[in-house]
Amino acid sequence: MVKVIPKANKVVIEQPQNVLYMVSIDTSGFLDTETTNGGRISPCVAEDFTTAPTTLAQSRLVSRGALRFKKMLEFLQVRSNFNLVNIVTAYASSAGDQPITKLQFGLLYENDDFIPKTGTAFDGSTLTTTKVGFIKDKITEALMGTFTERMQVYNPTSGAGLILNEDVTAAPVVTTDEGAVLEAVTVTEAVDTATMVSGLSPSVRAELPTDNADNDTAE
Repeated sequence: MVKVIPKANKVVIEQPQNVLYMVSIDTSGFLDTETTNGGRISPCVAEDFTTAPTTLAQSRLVSRGALRFKKMLEFLQVRSNFNLVNIVTAYASSAGDQPITKLQFGLLYENDDFIPKTGTAFDGSTLTTTKVGFIKDKITEALMGTFTERMQVYNPTSGAGLILNEDVTAAPVVTTDEGAVLEAVTVTEAVDTATMVSGLSPSVRAELPTDNADNDTAE
């Protein structure tokens, strides 16, 4: 058997191995009170819902969830870049006042070798010895951290264009049973279809933003 290298057309034959990890977060046990602990975690912003949040307090919960999602992505790519693929969200309805109950997505890492195998869970209870464990630790770090950022918040009562610019603070999603957060996060290396998150599918035309959609508002 002879190996022929496709050099003439400059085909890249040596590159880091992409690895897909599936993440599932059961958010049903997280707080949904109108406090800095509420809002859970979600990529959705106010304009994504069929019915927008009806009060400013509820809109701030949506913004807190989006802030935690943003911080989670920052933590997850600290060692290697990745593509976020096939997001699935579960809500009781498409109303902005409803909390998210489950979040699932895929992480396609550019270089799996850069993901560490060592670390410690946020509560110090367990030591991380696998890449799956490291990813889980970074997710729980975002769920149990406290962050404040300037954000655009949908204001259903007043404001220029119904948008309010203010500092949003997101605190831990639980205040008592910290172990419940660890149990709520599941990370699996997707090696075959059996380990893929159920319900994932390519985006369809109805799910894609329109040409004139403004996706930078109402975070």
